[in-house]
Amino acid sequence: MKKILVMTGEVLKNQAKGPVTKHVLKRLEENPPPEDIRTIPVIIEDRCILCGMCVNVCPTNCLEIEKDDKENGMIWILTPQCMWCGHCQTYCPKDAIHIDRNPATSVLFSYNVRQDYAMLTAKGSFKGEKADKKIEEKIAEGGKKLEELEKFRSGN
Repeated sequence: MKKILVMTGEVLKNQAKGPVTKHVLKRLEENPPPEDIRTIPVIIEDRCILCGMCVNVCPTNCLEIEKDDKENGMIWILTPQCMWCGHCQTYCPKDAIHIDRNPATSVLFSYNVRQDYAMLTAKGSFKGEKADKKIEEKIAEGGKKLEELEKFRSGN
């Protein structure tokens, strides 16, 4: 009986406070994360040699590379999969990757499978339309995965 009373009290308290996320965002505004928080990697395009070291050391496989040669290629990231470990920055032989220390971008990116592929660098012939097309393909692929997941959940 005591457990039921405690649980009922918690339910009523949570109902009165409102959604938890509003409280979290308000606390983040009042007390922003420290500047040295690890977040989404950013590539300095001029330094990147498309060696693929960042892709190889990524423990979550959130980085992907496609290239024709050292001068033509692109690296992109699936942001929800990134765990902000900093391995890509640590192992980059040209110091081309830096962890973005802007707390606004670290906290406020979404987890939408359709929209969370981001281009980190596109060099040579991969710049412009080719890079945009590849990201669109990845977003469409993510949309298909999301549709499959929704079908699985609904039992169809």
